[in-house]
Amino acid sequence: MTRKEKDWVIKVQMVQLQSAKPHLDDYYYQEYYQKLEKKQADEEILGRRNRVKSLRLVTPYIQKAEAYESVVRIEGSLGQVAVSTCFSPRRAIDAVPHGTQEQDIGVASSQRLGVLYRIEKMFLQLLEIEEGCKDRPPQPCFSEKQSNQVEKLFQTLKTQEQNNVEEAADGFLQVLSVRKGKALVARLLPFLPRDQSVTILLAITHHLPLLIRRDVADQALQMLFKPLSKCISHLTLHELLQGLQGLMLLPPGSSERPVAVVLQNQFGISLLYALMSHGEQLVSLDSSLEEPNTDRTAWTDMVVLIAWEIAQMPAASLAEPLAFPSNLLPLFCHHVDKQLVQHLEARMKFAWI
Repeated sequence: MTRKEKDWVIKVQMVQLQSAKPHLDDYYYQEYYQKLEKKQADEEILGRRNRVKSLRLVTPYIQKAEAYESVVRIEGSLGQVAVSTCFSPRRAIDAVPHGTQEQDIGVASSQRLGVLYRIEKMFLQLLEIEEGCKDRPPQPCFSEKQSNQVEKLFQTLKTQEQNNVEEAADGFLQVLSVRKGKALVARLLPFLPRDQSVTILLAITHHLPLLIRRDVADQALQMLFKPLSKCISHLTLHELLQGLQGLMLLPPGSSERPVAVVLQNQFGISLLYALMSHGEQLVSLDSSLEEPNTDRTAWTDMVVLIAWEIAQMPAASLAEPLAFPSNLLPLFCHHVDKQLVQHLEARMKFAWI
């Protein structure tokens, strides 16, 4: 061993001998030394021994690192990188109970790994479906085998093997919180029948602000826009209103509508504009909707509310949409006053430039 290596070993051993509570950490040595000192003192009193100071083990003080983590944890990794120094040697057995924070991190990591595992399983099912439909563009499969595969995958995506509706919805949101989960849903949508694709679309719109917040790092929601746009074209006005109403309800204890978050996100504002554009097409093409009814009244109220939200949003905060429908401004012209329309036009052009 080199001198440096010997010093390292000595320092490791010396550090282990230091203690702020020696009577607890080194009880036997302290007791032995006290008895030895007492015996020597008695012998000196009786004249059997000259006064000689006995040797005692003295450990030099070595500064310890106060906040040192011997294990480097890398998020998303399957292993850990251990680092050891003379001040914190590698621990052979981890017998120290960890705190609540580490337990929470462990639970969250375990849940994420579970979600990733389910996504991988669903991707294998999706690849089988794509393999069976590789000779034609993605569309709802016609063979019974392919239909069963799509149905099985949809049920797996929707339920996530949960026991109630809330847990099932949370399982679906967990899939959409991962970039590969978004890619899975985007590639699956063209194969789904209308009712199933509409179910996924409505689930996304109902939880759109939450999905936007979870997508800050990935910025991958945009890959869902094209397949969802095709789903929007199949919506009825009633279904479309169901999707929009969730964005206009005030959450408990909040003064800001969810639509305010949507307007500041590129995917969110693009999806909102696509929904409103399709709603305008439905109203203009269906003569039965020209007469006052519940859906028509709700649609008018919805357009006015969204117009006011856009008008109140600072121009710099309004996101640039992926696509700007040509019938959007005429839609607002039908329902709000001219001054507000001009204000909206200026805001939208600023965001579109």
